[in-house]
Amino acid sequence: MLDEWEKHKTFLLETKTGTGKTIGAVMPLLKRKERAILVYPTNELIRDQVASIAAIAELEGLRACALMPETPEEEFLRAEVVLLHIDAAALTEWDRKMHLGGKWGALKRLLTADKPVKLILTNPDILFLIFALRYRAEPLAALQAYQNLIVDEFHLYQGVEFAHALFMIHMARSLGMFKRVMLLSATPAPEVRDFLDHMLQPFVIDGGVSTPHPVAGQRTAIHPVEVRPILAGKDVVETAVELLLDHKDAFRDMRQENRGTDYIPSVVVLNSVINAIQLEDRLVEEGFDRAELVIIRGLSSREIRKRDEQKMLAIGTAAIEVGIDFKCNTLIFEAPEAASFMQRFGRVGRHQPGTAYVLCEHNVKSGLEKLLPEVERGEFERYVYDWYPSLASRPWFAATRGGLITISALAQSIVDRVAEDTTANPEALDQVRDAMDKTVLSYAGLLGEETVCQGVLRQFEKARQGNPRYQWLKTYENLNTFRTSMPSETVCDFAEKERRGMEWDKAKYNVDISTLLRRAEGLRFNEKIPHPDGALGMLTLKGYGRYKKVWIMPTFEDEDCGVFRVTSDHPDLCFIQEGHKTSVSHLMTLRPHIFVVVPKTVETEVDWCMPVFECGRHLIAFDGAALLLNEMWQKRR
Repeated sequence: MLDEWEKHKTFLLETKTGTGKTIGAVMPLLKRKERAILVYPTNELIRDQVASIAAIAELEGLRACALMPETPEEEFLRAEVVLLHIDAAALTEWDRKMHLGGKWGALKRLLTADKPVKLILTNPDILFLIFALRYRAEPLAALQAYQNLIVDEFHLYQGVEFAHALFMIHMARSLGMFKRVMLLSATPAPEVRDFLDHMLQPFVIDGGVSTPHPVAGQRTAIHPVEVRPILAGKDVVETAVELLLDHKDAFRDMRQENRGTDYIPSVVVLNSVINAIQLEDRLVEEGFDRAELVIIRGLSSREIRKRDEQKMLAIGTAAIEVGIDFKCNTLIFEAPEAASFMQRFGRVGRHQPGTAYVLCEHNVKSGLEKLLPEVERGEFERYVYDWYPSLASRPWFAATRGGLITISALAQSIVDRVAEDTTANPEALDQVRDAMDKTVLSYAGLLGEETVCQGVLRQFEKARQGNPRYQWLKTYENLNTFRTSMPSETVCDFAEKERRGMEWDKAKYNVDISTLLRRAEGLRFNEKIPHPDGALGMLTLKGYGRYKKVWIMPTFEDEDCGVFRVTSDHPDLCFIQEGHKTSVSHLMTLRPHIFVVVPKTVETEVDWCMPVFECGRHLIAFDGAALLLNEMWQKRR
């Protein structure tokens, strides 16, 4: 990285988990004293990376400061490297304590280029909102002071998210931002890699790269791991409970020998959040203290994720697998697909030899038994990709009409924000509109879809002029976010409240509506419980259980397929859970959403992570998922 830093505008750093992507990305910033925006897919990973990068800076002899509202001013002034974690909750906290005039004021203050080496660690949602001018124009202008954009775990972005990530890079370059873009990835799919090569022509650095400099030393990046396949059977929770009880005393001994807060004897990763919840409760029933457990999963408050020297077990789901660093002896895990398997497997063996118990099906167990006792990791990975399915990345969506609609919506929202500014004159507005159109068209030209894009821009123009046929585009533009899945809602979970010692704050968290519909028990709207935003009334539930039969009424005809509609024009739209209308139906009317129906023939291509529902003889999806589902149908046709 140091040798090639000044020679290229775009890098793809593609090496295995634990082999040094973070230090490879950060060291040039420290050596050359440059600022950067670092984007991570989860806030949990951001917290982990703040500590990792601070440690790297200290190894270089640089004084690092992880800046928070309560940080003493003298500590900030002495710091040579400033690290700043920015997400929605952090902006609220900064504004609350420093009185900065709202989130936009907090963001403007935090992005100030007041240090030569200032590293902003954030998520793609915040970056998207900055580009969309949701925080006004000043934060976007402040990005000019940051020479570098680093996007970690890039392989996780799929479909709509992938299209947005590509376009944000293109837009930033069009605005003269980010002299250098660096993408980090452990396991990019071949089709994603092809797309990146075509669009960005990155200089690739992988595990086979060489340098003319003499080797100064060595370290073990990945230690040997003993793999023990366990037949999961029908009840993966009970299988995990038995395994953990067998090792309970050993875990306690390990904890006594190592009191560090960055150490934990065992990590358990399950596919289902519901199973992770059940595992936690079963372990408490069997004598584990809940205070000994670190819980890293969805459907929970942040408070239960804190690590300390008492913790014996970390229990989680996909939130664990995304780069979070553990010093652990034992890993117990299952995986839904190949890339996820390798990410989870990488949680053990990072700092010391370890043991991985794989909860798996018959074919994987027999396959592993044939490979063992010794197999090289590259060969092991190839077999994993044979045994497990691969989640569809769908990078092709970026080059479809739907992909061009979603990035055009971002560009159009910028124009509309400028139009809302009463100080903007018509000439300036025309200049902004022209610049955004050129940016979108140049992006489409790289995809070879400039003609299709011109048609999309004409439709947005007709929508702006009030043509009712295209008003759904304005609706989508108004709600367009980086992930553009179904909205999330803050809920109060009575089961979680009881689980956390009747503490209300630990019982409230955000959850996507799709999960509520499919798994929530006793879903209701309670008018008496105060919402965190200060209003009175919020959704409540009594925990989560089996998958529910969910469908949407009314039904549509075959000629309605592929026609985008707006929920405000269909007030009779109902979300039915197990035969009962739910409170979600009302939530979806509070703000207009777009939706589309397609034939059920597409069902075989819909995976578990897409919020798609039955609607009579059709499938229905909302917002960004509607654009993707429609393109999947068109592709199939």
